[in-house]
Amino acid sequence: MTPMGLPAHAEALGDLYSVSVPYTGDNEAAFRQAMRDVLVRVTGRGDVPEMENLAPLVAQASRYVKSFRRAPGNMLAVTFDGAAIEDAVDASGIAFWDNERPVTLVWLALDRGGGRRALVSSNDTSAEKTRIDSDATRRGLPLVWPDSGDDLVRAMQQAWSGNHDALRDAARRYGADGVLVGRAREVATGGYTVEWSFASPGADGIATGDLEAGPALAAERYAGVYASRGAAQRTEQIVTVTGINSLDAYATTMRTLAKLAPVRGVAVDEVTPDGVSFRINVRGDPGALDQAIRREGRLQAVDAGRLIYALSP
Repeated sequence: MTPMGLPAHAEALGDLYSVSVPYTGDNEAAFRQAMRDVLVRVTGRGDVPEMENLAPLVAQASRYVKSFRRAPGNMLAVTFDGAAIEDAVDASGIAFWDNERPVTLVWLALDRGGGRRALVSSNDTSAEKTRIDSDATRRGLPLVWPDSGDDLVRAMQQAWSGNHDALRDAARRYGADGVLVGRAREVATGGYTVEWSFASPGADGIATGDLEAGPALAAERYAGVYASRGAAQRTEQIVTVTGINSLDAYATTMRTLAKLAPVRGVAVDEVTPDGVSFRINVRGDPGALDQAIRREGRLQAVDAGRLIYALSP
């Protein structure tokens, strides 16, 4: 599928290929779980790690590990070779979801029985919110929650009523691209059965399941819109930056360009009295480079059509 362009309120993830997973002393098992999480993150699909053409990445996960370290809370932080994973996903024919991710507003109404109902807010420290936040992080899904400035009692009533128009209208106020509404009923085993509904331009959906079924629904719907099989495309573009008048300015520009999400390589092409031209290897849509430069903010457009920018003082 061809992506519709960047979501209006996209948030750039730091590194798609670095994850933390529970650690029980077995490195190989932790590496396999970390690879599963990365494959879900870069495709938006929960079934991908079990697919025949990608299952070998999971089975041989240790071959792709670049670094790992113990982390607090009995976790293992693992970083993989992103280029190798990108190539494998591209070869599989599965659409790839880049690191510019939509922001999702979550309205979660809990029914704990006995007339005890509550709406989860941004300052909530409940286990339910923690579980959803954790799963969303694993999937690379930025979330926002309602704050105390909202009428949370009314919002809870709207969530339970099934008429979610007002909750969806709040997306713009929270800087969100999509709205996830959950109606959770506690079951005898202590968990929840949740009726989830999701709304975003071109990506509506519903699901019933546990608390983690909400982030899964949103991620899969977003991926259907924003993931692209064209993400494997590589182009070489020349970017000219003016205002480089010292070694520090040159180093700053190189770091700025190199860390942009679609960039896979930066080299100097030409140095002139007015600036420096860089030859940049770009992965995915060629237009994503200009969008990434504008979003980062350090380089100001002089002539975006010709990829000419000025380094901010």
